[in-house]
Amino acid sequence: MEKISIAVDGGHSMFKVRAELLSQSSPGLSFQIPTIVMPAISLSNERTRQLAEHETVDLHGQKYFFGETALRQSRSEVYTGQHVNWIESVQHDVLVLGAWRKVMQALGNGPARVHLVLGLPAKYVAAQRDVLRRRISDLLTPRLGPGQTLRILVQSQADAPLQWLSIQKDGTLNSERDLDNEAWGVIEIGHFTTDFALSDHGVMLEYAAVSGPGMGLVYDAMASAMAREKLPTTLDVIELAVKSGEIKIYGNRLDVRHLLKSAASGFESAVLDEADRVFQQKAALLDGIVIGGGGAKFLYESLRRKFPNAVCCDDPRIMVAEGFCRLGLMSLRNS
Repeated sequence: MEKISIAVDGGHSMFKVRAELLSQSSPGLSFQIPTIVMPAISLSNERTRQLAEHETVDLHGQKYFFGETALRQSRSEVYTGQHVNWIESVQHDVLVLGAWRKVMQALGNGPARVHLVLGLPAKYVAAQRDVLRRRISDLLTPRLGPGQTLRILVQSQADAPLQWLSIQKDGTLNSERDLDNEAWGVIEIGHFTTDFALSDHGVMLEYAAVSGPGMGLVYDAMASAMAREKLPTTLDVIELAVKSGEIKIYGNRLDVRHLLKSAASGFESAVLDEADRVFQQKAALLDGIVIGGGGAKFLYESLRRKFPNAVCCDDPRIMVAEGFCRLGLMSLRNS
């Protein structure tokens, strides 16, 4: 019986997806979907229509575009679902369904046993875990193939970097790490929230499970700054400006790093201040502080100067999905 772990880090700017067969019989999947959803529209260009078919889902009799197709066709200036209860929205359903379909299409008929791991911001886990699990079960159970079973696990996003640290890619424990005898902090910098966690000798400390503002603050400030300069503020342009510090105007590259530095200053201060509040003097006693999430590269150097024991991976944006995928593989091994 083929078994698979599917991890969905449902970020407010990007859905990050990792999938790995327990048998490791084929290469795993890793992809990202921009968090944009819109009702499907008629497309006149044949090639564009064919490409859009891969990012179209039917939900309750209504067709929706998602991902890159929705980003290009909608002219959006903000990502979909910038509110606390968005896990109960049609848009969130569409993105989960789109991610599920992409994985199943890549794997043919699909494995018989599926463990699906999803995350929530630290401060919403207690209130939303059961809501999310029920909604995803109602969404996907009718779409299971013959003989296919689904188990849904919902975790705090802040736990995922610890799972990345302590579990190997095949779902076995990392012998080089012993969280039961170590202390680790976590700063997971997402678009909607920045999540903190603290593991002390295998115990997650409740006071440290907090969420603050995410990278969305930088995007909003950058959009305002660019509007003042009479520059375009569509979402794809803002995304490029934040990621690279440059945009393209009339075919020429324009340096906007001076705007980005100013736009990011308030967010950087907020994260550093919250880290001080959460970790306090304990920061110096930790084995390390794991920095993950889409904003990790943006703030890593500042955090590293403040906390010399901070660590990161080569691709921190996918760290949460990777940690969840490893947890799913471990749960499959133990089931």
